Amino acid sequence: MLNQIKTFQGNALALELTETFTEADAQLIKQLFEEKLNAGYEHVNILIKVKDMSVMRHMDLKAFLEGELWGFRHFRKIGRCAVVAHSDFIRSVVKIENKVLHLANPALEEKYFDTEELDEALKFISAEE
Repeated sequence: MLNQIKTFQGNALALELTETFTEADAQLIKQLFEEKLNAGYEHVNILIKVKDMSVMRHMDLKAFLEGELWGFRHFRKIGRCAVVAHSDFIRSVVKIENKVLHLANPALEEKYFDTEELDEALKFISAEE
């Protein structure tokens, strides 16, 4: 299930993924992202808070693949990306992704924050272009 943690007037989205990820969740991300782009922002900053890797066990594969495909198509529209979790695995993935994906999208800056650093992560994404 996807919940919006905080609503921003600017180009940022703050979302929390808990328990499952469904087609409705994938559609919600698309809708919120498109609203920011339609408001005239060149890039959208996004925060994704994940409890832990257990969400992968309950993920709708079709929804995941649909979301990933959409994400690849809109990859160049992502600015700052904060991943909030409490996982060494996720921390490592974010570190690698930031280096690799930045080569294809110079505007992208992906950063990992531990769960107790949520306020810092919200500040990281709230800076507008």
